[in-house]
Amino acid sequence: MSKDAALINKHTQSPLPERSAGFYVRAGWVLTLVGAGSFFLWASLAPLDEGIAVQGTVVVSGKRKAVQSLGGGVMRQILVREGQRVQQGEPLFRLDQTQVEADVQSLRAQYRMAWASQARWQSERDNLARVSFPAQLSQAADPRLALVLEGQQQLFSSRREAFAREQAALKASIEGATRQLSGMRQARSDQMAQADSLRDQLNNLRPLAEKGYIPRNRLMEYERQLSRVQQDLAQNTGESGRIEQGIVESRLKLAQHNDEYQKDVRSQLADAQLKTLTLEQQLASAGFDLLHSEINAPADGIAVNLSVHTEGAVVRAGETLLEIVPQGTRLEVEGRLPVNLVDRVGSQLPVDILFTAFNQSSTPRVSGQVNLVSADQLLDEKTGMPYYVLRSSVSDQALEKLNGLVIKPGMPAEMFVRTGERSLLNYLFKPLLDRAGSALTER
Repeated sequence: MSKDAALINKHTQSPLPERSAGFYVRAGWVLTLVGAGSFFLWASLAPLDEGIAVQGTVVVSGKRKAVQSLGGGVMRQILVREGQRVQQGEPLFRLDQTQVEADVQSLRAQYRMAWASQARWQSERDNLARVSFPAQLSQAADPRLALVLEGQQQLFSSRREAFAREQAALKASIEGATRQLSGMRQARSDQMAQADSLRDQLNNLRPLAEKGYIPRNRLMEYERQLSRVQQDLAQNTGESGRIEQGIVESRLKLAQHNDEYQKDVRSQLADAQLKTLTLEQQLASAGFDLLHSEINAPADGIAVNLSVHTEGAVVRAGETLLEIVPQGTRLEVEGRLPVNLVDRVGSQLPVDILFTAFNQSSTPRVSGQVNLVSADQLLDEKTGMPYYVLRSSVSDQALEKLNGLVIKPGMPAEMFVRTGERSLLNYLFKPLLDRAGSALTER
């Protein structure tokens, strides 16, 4: 063996120098300080996502459209099934129309009768010879309506004839009194002429009677005749006055009779017009109910939440029969944001969404953004807790990450609204710093 090889072998086989325990302690402190420093450096500088977690539900952007019954009734036909695709205007339900049709027919008959009565009163007001019915009534091919019109015409004729008879009787009374007054005036004229003649004769006979040429009793006879004529003349004058007063009263009664008749006609016409208008509105309402006894789809979509399953079931007015999920609308996630966090959330903020209905280990989070934060707080009807509505949209590109999974309205989801970035130290010490301002101030 050479001298160099022996030297190498000697150094190889010599033992390593032993290190003291202090060396390892110092090395441990160095590693600890380096690790702690690195950790605090990372905790103070490394950005971590800051956000708000909100539980939500998948909804359609246009909301579900409720299909309701306008009026109560009995379900006659159910033309839709749960999950069926429907088109706008397609019949979904038919309510029993028996009662509604009966109401429409009854109101239509009452309306036509009231309209015919209104036409009769208008014809009486205008002093027509016959009733002028509207063309919608006179030209209608309805035998029952024809009987109604004939009855109104007969009533019109009988009232006009009775009025004419009463008017004719009053006029005849006036004409008779006028003729009687004319005769009495003629008699008065004759009596006045006779009285004048007797006065002349008395004026001529008095001188002769005073001289004794004629008997005194003859003069007295002429005086008695003049007295009787004057009495008849006075009686004629009084009777003529009474007849004239009767004529005036009869003429006033004739005018009052005509005025009362026209007043009654106008009053009856106003009542008939009001009744016609009321029945017209009631008929329109009943026709509306009849038209809506067939309930149609308000939009294209899928029928869900069918609440009536039995034909013959009683349906209440305003009851929701089913809901339609519109097709072709975008899906959104809607949740309730606590009121104390509303100042940290605004529109267009990024959102990470996890659909918890799927396998969370294999389903990735998808990105979206805040679309809506309600303008005012709402109250939960059950708990009374206030909240704000938060809605986030999901882009089509983000949905492609779900690998064919189908999202449907009503699915649960979890939203994480990213409101900014914070360091780990900020997460740890900010609550302490927030409390430091109010610490040691209680009394």
